[in-house]
Amino acid sequence: MSKKTIKLATAFIALLLCVAIVGEISAKAPHTETVNSSDDKNVSDSYWASTEKTMGVKSELKPNDAITFSIPMGEKVTLDGIPLNTASDRTHDFDFMRVGNKTMMVGEIGLTETEVKNVTKMVLQSGFQITALHNHLLRLSPHILWMHIHGYGDSTDMAKKIRSITDYVNGKPPAKSEESFLNEGINTTKLDKIFGEKGSTEGGDYGFDIPRADKIRMNGYVLSPAMDVSTLIHFQPIGNSNAAVIGELVLEENEVEPVMQTLSNKGIEITALHSHMITEQPRLFYLHCWATGNATEIASIMREALNETNSTIGS
Repeated sequence: MSKKTIKLATAFIALLLCVAIVGEISAKAPHTETVNSSDDKNVSDSYWASTEKTMGVKSELKPNDAITFSIPMGEKVTLDGIPLNTASDRTHDFDFMRVGNKTMMVGEIGLTETEVKNVTKMVLQSGFQITALHNHLLRLSPHILWMHIHGYGDSTDMAKKIRSITDYVNGKPPAKSEESFLNEGINTTKLDKIFGEKGSTEGGDYGFDIPRADKIRMNGYVLSPAMDVSTLIHFQPIGNSNAAVIGELVLEENEVEPVMQTLSNKGIEITALHSHMITEQPRLFYLHCWATGNATEIASIMREALNETNSTIGS
């Protein structure tokens, strides 16, 4: 065998050894797929365990390593004589997302007018930022205002402060959501077809959670759709195939006018238009609306309005 042949054979053997070593290292490397994988879901479960225990309510894991909590309001609320279900805008909602080795939180707390002053002090003393204070709906009894807050830090520490605030508002023990969804003639199959996705039953309502299709950033991070950047539409059955419908549409600046025109022209009452956050990019506006009537007809109008937005909706 020539020296040249021996050198080539040696090089080939060395290459095979390198490939084998690299393969073994790769096989032992930690799992790093997206949060939608089951392995990462377990990691998230472990990461959020202390936070969930502190919040004292069941959580819901969301994409992009986020988690959400809804604490039912203790206050009974009616609108136009209709007692609102828990899912019909009667929860304090808090969304957490991992950002590096810290956690970002956005939340909203439902308050009566007499609670605003003291809760403002509590929120600021807890180190949270208040980013908005406003109504969502009109003619509520009692009148409810929504305080939107933002926090950054250790998730369990923030959860302790949140629970102190919501315990003050609700009283102890916290209220529980016990409403079951009774469709009262509402054709949920038709609603699913209109919105192009399967709705969910929670807190007595049939609801849709529709994320925006674009990336929303805040303080340098891309927000999970769960971080208050998804349109929410809830149908509360009121009998004879009718529903009380509450919408919260998340819009960019150029979408506000066409969505308002569509809803208003079709008889949907617009009850508020405002921001929820301060530093998000692009800038978002939240349009709240209310309607009662045939659930399928209202759903078709809401879908027409959604078609004016850059949202992730089915065909």
